[in-house]
Amino acid sequence: MKRIINLSVFLLLYISSQAQFSLSYQLEANPDFAKYCKGYDLKTTDELEVIDDRVVEFAYDKEGNLFEYFYIHGVRYVNSDDAIDRNNKIYVSFARAFELVSYDARVISAAGTIQTLGKDALKEGTREDETKVQYFAISGAEKGSFIEYYYLVKRSPSYTGTWFSMQGNAPVAKAVIKIISPENLVFISKSFGGFTELYTDSSLSERNMLVGIQENISAIPEEPFSNAGGNKMKVMYQLYYNKAKGKKNPYNYGIVSQNVFDNMGGKLEKEEQKALDKIIKNCNIKFAPDEESKIRQVENYIKKNFAFVDNSDDAYENIASILKSGALNETGATRIFYHIFESLGIEQEIVVTTNRYSIRFDKEFESYSFLTDFLLYFPKLKTYMAPYAQLYRLGLIPGSYIENYGLFIRKISIGDLNTGAGKVQYIPAYPGKHTQHNMFITASLDNTTDSLNIDYKQEYTGYYAQNFQPIFDFIEKDKLKEFEETIVKSLNEDITIKSIKIENKGGENLMVKPLIVNSKLSSKHFIEKAGDKILLKFGDLIGPQSEMYQEKQRVLPIENDYNREYHRIITFMIPAGYQIKNLEQLNLSVQPFKAKNDAAGFVATYKLEGDKLTVTCDEYYNQINFPLAEAELYRTVINAAANYNKIVLVLEKK
Repeated sequence: MKRIINLSVFLLLYISSQAQFSLSYQLEANPDFAKYCKGYDLKTTDELEVIDDRVVEFAYDKEGNLFEYFYIHGVRYVNSDDAIDRNNKIYVSFARAFELVSYDARVISAAGTIQTLGKDALKEGTREDETKVQYFAISGAEKGSFIEYYYLVKRSPSYTGTWFSMQGNAPVAKAVIKIISPENLVFISKSFGGFTELYTDSSLSERNMLVGIQENISAIPEEPFSNAGGNKMKVMYQLYYNKAKGKKNPYNYGIVSQNVFDNMGGKLEKEEQKALDKIIKNCNIKFAPDEESKIRQVENYIKKNFAFVDNSDDAYENIASILKSGALNETGATRIFYHIFESLGIEQEIVVTTNRYSIRFDKEFESYSFLTDFLLYFPKLKTYMAPYAQLYRLGLIPGSYIENYGLFIRKISIGDLNTGAGKVQYIPAYPGKHTQHNMFITASLDNTTDSLNIDYKQEYTGYYAQNFQPIFDFIEKDKLKEFEETIVKSLNEDITIKSIKIENKGGENLMVKPLIVNSKLSSKHFIEKAGDKILLKFGDLIGPQSEMYQEKQRVLPIENDYNREYHRIITFMIPAGYQIKNLEQLNLSVQPFKAKNDAAGFVATYKLEGDKLTVTCDEYYNQINFPLAEAELYRTVINAAANYNKIVLVLEKK
């Protein structure tokens, strides 16, 4: 449960525990930051994280209770108005904190003048989501300034698995992380994304210390078709051995699996069982012919009739309370679905994984840090369900969980005792054919030859259908027309919609039937005149396309959200008395991976039968990850579609 921090309490107690922290946290009287910046031309550098120094120290209080100190010391160099604006608020992490021990902030000008901001620099504010935040309000910085700050908080300990990101939007001259603990507590760590592995430092008396130091960390770029968050340098640590109790690896996945199963699938109390039976009755599954139909019926009922809330209160996890309030959280959703399917005799496994856009699940390092999100896996159907993802259905889980690992927990019975046994397994991505956007277009010029009449049919499946199909269950009637027009206007905003007919609306059709959108349109956008010639923006008929035209050398490997396919058939009726001079542009084949695994490609061909021009265009992406060495090949496929989008056919009189 999140702790609400009262800033006034911090200000009253900020000096009460100074002597217990093992390291010094006083700012230098005459700092020399130039020694850290030797590898950088500060005159041309916009922003630099000069020092990023973090310390986590575990200690016991007088009563023998474990707590944790968290210390961070940062120095930032700013050399532009934008950099100054980005750093005028430096946010402070008070998560789990119950005492602010000490803090300070100051600005050192390019001339070396030191401006101490004082205790009043620490402010409290409110984010857009109304959560309270604390930050240093930085004033007086100018181009060439260094902003220095530190704070030390005392907080409840986190030792079952924690990670820090050591890389951000600005380069880092020197990053340091230290994990300090009493002699009896031995921590282990693992680094990701290229950060150095932590080593044991024995310089502290009666303390264990892990240390990691890395210099000249580059900024993580935001590049198209990449996973910046998942690729950032990170450090993960957790308690491995308590010498006083003789226990090693107390948070292994064997114990975790038992705990998760007890929490999610353990025997229900009488009140919860009665509520569950009522929910099952309301699901009306008596006519469902098979397991898959039963799962879908249950899922549709729960996801359409209950509110999904981001709240850790127990009331949203207890099935009886959920039935009364009509609201549930992630734990509540997982418990309800698991117990319903258990009651129906449907084989299932609880899967606990993490968001690959934050941190990828590492199959070699057992840590609670990877256990953040729940799925259900059905072995007989070989497919997944995301209990808490209200706009997803069986056979489609959020893309942040695919191409990742997870802890799969199955029920095992020992006599009358049921418990969970876990195994780390891979969660594969869906193939490209699973997610399609298919287009069937018939177009012709109107009598004035100034506008194009278009019969436009679209078919959406998988993730593309998920963007729209379940929304129909929740959208207000007065917003429905606008929503439907938005789907059609994905072709182009500059169109006149004459009619729309949509089939297979609603979440119950997701992964069962494609969303089909039939529309009749007219538009002048696609036509231009050049003397007696008609210019047809034929490429625009495939819709807007992504581009990968970049001047800088790419840094990150390619990583897609999901695999996908596009199939387009465009028929254009050439007006009488006209011919097209540049038809050869319509043939295009870019398949750079054809000889290997055909992971991505773009192929377009045309056929001319009298005045009927038919173009078939197929584009496909059947691989999530491409190494950096193949990024250029991938780029040719993306840009093939973008270039095709620019084709203009020239119609001239015969």
